Amino acid sequence: MNSKPIILLITILFFASFSTVKKSFEGVITYKVETKFKKNDVPHRDYLEQKFGDTLKVYYNKNGDIFKKYLNTGEKGYDFNLYLNSNNHYYAKWKNLDTIYHYNVSEQALEFVNKTSGKSEQILGKSCDYIQIEGFEPSGKQKVIQKYSYSGFPYLEPELFKNFKDFYTYDLIKEAKSPFMKMELDLGDFIVIYTAIQIEPKELHQNIFVIPNDIPKKEY
Repeated sequence: MNSKPIILLITILFFASFSTVKKSFEGVITYKVETKFKKNDVPHRDYLEQKFGDTLKVYYNKNGDIFKKYLNTGEKGYDFNLYLNSNNHYYAKWKNLDTIYHYNVSEQALEFVNKTSGKSEQILGKSCDYIQIEGFEPSGKQKVIQKYSYSGFPYLEPELFKNFKDFYTYDLIKEAKSPFMKMELDLGDFIVIYTAIQIEPKELHQNIFVIPNDIPKKEY
């Protein structure tokens, strides 16, 4: 009996098993940003109106790093946020401050209150589900509600974010296995809404995920 066809079949199946392994998304997702106030006399409203801008670009790489670039913010608004998988720290830079603030996200800052899920809307032509987590931030005595709408595309490998516990990030990605297509972040007096308007899978240069050396850093 000729064993060559059998060996060939085994070889094909062996390599096919590797080719079907999902790769975590690398690329850029662009979001429209809206800040909505629940009342007129919100404390620090002038600052909050300029903090988040009107557009957010989120860069994901294959290592699990996340870079967020805020566009059209005011002079006191965000410049960028960055999560580095290598040291599990989250960094934030404001335009008007000469310091980058950062902290370790291995601890959960919110006390769990409630979780719900269901069907969401269609975004970029894809039907979405949602996960909503309610938490309480004890130091600021602030209730926080995150509504994370997702479609399952593009794929994110949850294990890359297993140490990112704050704001239930790992829990959300573990269930969704994809970035949010829409995030509604309710912070009490106001809501920030991020809605995806473009997804660009592409290889990214590692320089995007490097903290500038010429800016002081402060842990908080």
